[in-house]
Amino acid sequence: MTSQSVPNYVSTAFYSQYNLILLGGSALFSLASASPVPLAMGVAAELLWLGVGPRLPLFRKRVEQQVDSERRARQDDEVMQGMRSLAPDNTSRLLAAGQAISWITLNAESRVVDAADRALLNEFEGLRPAFLRLCQLQERVDARLEDLRLDPPEHEVARLSHAYAAEKDLGLRFTLHQSIKLAQKKIEQQSRMVDLQRQVELKLSLLEQSLTHLRSQQQLGVAWPDVARDMQALVAHASSALGLEAELGEL
Repeated sequence: MTSQSVPNYVSTAFYSQYNLILLGGSALFSLASASPVPLAMGVAAELLWLGVGPRLPLFRKRVEQQVDSERRARQDDEVMQGMRSLAPDNTSRLLAAGQAISWITLNAESRVVDAADRALLNEFEGLRPAFLRLCQLQERVDARLEDLRLDPPEHEVARLSHAYAAEKDLGLRFTLHQSIKLAQKKIEQQSRMVDLQRQVELKLSLLEQSLTHLRSQQQLGVAWPDVARDMQALVAHASSALGLEAELGEL
């Protein structure tokens, strides 16, 4: 489990509903009876609980399940909100990828043996919002390329070059020269965006193929260490794919 998702077992034990009720009840009973004994007993029981409770495997498992449920709920909200802005094709791809990730995670949970395995599953489930971000990136690139196709920078360069050749005023010629340079940069950006478009589609396709392969591996009963290794590779691939967002920002 990552350091950000490690539950604070002691804090959870203290703030649990039943613990606060019992501790508060002992304080009220102490006030009502005008005796410190109930409060002292409550504090002693509290110290014993905080010392023993957070170490109990059953308690830890329940806390971890609660943390996982909250994390999944946040991911579900993020994915559902992001899905509203996607085109139908990408919505279908995201839903299919999400179902595959959930199926793989559900079948892997019974084979988890330690905190490292739990951390891996948490990262693996993070592929859903990662896939969403790639779909959003793809649509942003597509929209930008469509704008450039409607107003081709090549036409702008040709028009400005013609105006530059016909202009006699030096000041206007300088302005036109600067405009030509900007239009030429648009051509370079268009070329880089086409390349970025191919990269994003390739990343999405590889993620989909890898999920299909991983699911088939589980169905065939492949050993958990091999499945975990494939999961780690898939998570690493998704992390590197999200670096494409920075490239679009530069463009």
